[in-house]
Amino acid sequence: MNSFTNSLLIFFTIPLLFLAIYIGLDVQINFLHISGSSLPYQEQIFIGFAIIYFILLVWRSVRRWMGMFIVNKADRFKWNKVVSRVRLKRIILYTFLEAAIMSSIGIAIHKLTGVYHPPAIVLFAFSIENIIFLIVGSRDRFRVGISSKAVIVADREVTIGYFSGLREITLGTESIYFDYIKNLQLSFPTDCIDDEHIDSFRSSVKSVIDPDRVFVRNKY
Repeated sequence: MNSFTNSLLIFFTIPLLFLAIYIGLDVQINFLHISGSSLPYQEQIFIGFAIIYFILLVWRSVRRWMGMFIVNKADRFKWNKVVSRVRLKRIILYTFLEAAIMSSIGIAIHKLTGVYHPPAIVLFAFSIENIIFLIVGSRDRFRVGISSKAVIVADREVTIGYFSGLREITLGTESIYFDYIKNLQLSFPTDCIDDEHIDSFRSSVKSVIDPDRVFVRNKY
């Protein structure tokens, strides 16, 4: 989910930066017969980008805050553990990098155009939200849980592996795979779970699935 959203953000950021360069440096493009500073509807274009950013980032933010909220209701889960320290270090690194990149793009737009356009404001706001999310999650709120219906991993990304339609679970060295009917596959990193909890994770999964329908394979 997080990687998909970031891919879309990158997709829209490239033309946004080209636009900021075109306007801010007053570039003349011959086939358009107009310089950057004379481009019409500039503010409307920037507002359009801001709306796209806002929709993508709100969708991601709501999903991961809800994931954190749900998985921290420990009494609803048969098995519930904090993510491993290895995973937490990676979450901290990637979240800080993400916030820094978002802020840098906002600053670049401002430096190029001399104006705090709406996309820059949105990026600044959600870079702060990123840090708040990290601070809250670092207090043992990034977790992995097993209920009677699914496995949920809630940290930077939210992964939900439902048991309905499941055919096979593979505990690999790098990822845990959930294979479903119609060749659908979901996965999450194995390092979300501490080594000492892998056995209890496997036992808890086996206790809630139908062993005649779901095969648990261990490559760990």
